[in-house]
Amino acid sequence: MKFANPLTEELIATYNDYEFKKTIYKRPDTISGFTDEDYPTYDNSATYNTGDYVIVDELKTIYRCSADNVSGKFPPAYLDVWVPYGFINSYKMLSADEEIGAKSVGEDVTLEFTFNRCDTLGIVNTYFVTLKLTQIDNDTDEVVIERTISGRDIGCTSFAEYFYDEIKDKTRIIVFDLEYLPNSTLKLEFSGKVEIGSIVIGLLRSLGVTLMGTSLKFEDKSKITIDTFTNMRKVIRYGHIRVLRGKLLIDTADFNIVAQKISEIIGRNVLFVPDEKDKFSEMSNIAYIEDVNLPVENSVTNKADITLIGVEE
Repeated sequence: MKFANPLTEELIATYNDYEFKKTIYKRPDTISGFTDEDYPTYDNSATYNTGDYVIVDELKTIYRCSADNVSGKFPPAYLDVWVPYGFINSYKMLSADEEIGAKSVGEDVTLEFTFNRCDTLGIVNTYFVTLKLTQIDNDTDEVVIERTISGRDIGCTSFAEYFYDEIKDKTRIIVFDLEYLPNSTLKLEFSGKVEIGSIVIGLLRSLGVTLMGTSLKFEDKSKITIDTFTNMRKVIRYGHIRVLRGKLLIDTADFNIVAQKISEIIGRNVLFVPDEKDKFSEMSNIAYIEDVNLPVENSVTNKADITLIGVEE
């Protein structure tokens, strides 16, 4: 099984010497084609009433006021009177946790990423007409990859399917044959209207495990996180999701090469990439690993139960 370990970064806002952070997928250097919400930037000296919206620029996040005569209360610090409303439009697709299911909406969208030491691109829960993908080696100015991807999946298995079944929209793009370069740019140009659920870049990795005796079902999933310092509770709702449970046979010698990566994966989103031998390619979406037992020390092989949780498409 392979996964793309996505690049992330933190947005930070400081208030009264306390840092408020949000983790997002690595953002593009330039974003164009999205129309962001036009709510005002939060002003600490202003007075707000129920139903007022503001944007905290440092976190690229919208908040909705839930009380009257609110003044001097920084939204991330006073969640009793400010309700997090989500990232602004151009940043929704970069949310690593709480905005799963939201989409960035625009037209003729162009994104440019610094694509260093990466080889994989994932775009999930998306609607588009065409996508032109270009990777440029900045050291030589050479275009190393250039391709156009259609937003329609017209592959079919029969004459009847071609003529009588509707043409389905693609909901997922995974490109894992990009060039691993020390200094390159990845440019994505969407023509026409586009809606993007999540977009990540990262490095393809192999877990070195074998799936056995699997089962698949749907669940409504959520989790509650509690901030260590403020004791504030936040509910992260994943909605109606696919849950794949299975037995794993792990070759410990191979697995230990990437064992340290497991601790980084647990509890956060990763992108699973299928290969030709993967019977569960439909599970390759934004997902995370839950309930995984690491190999015991000095063992040759290890059997374990594992749960993969991913957003329903």
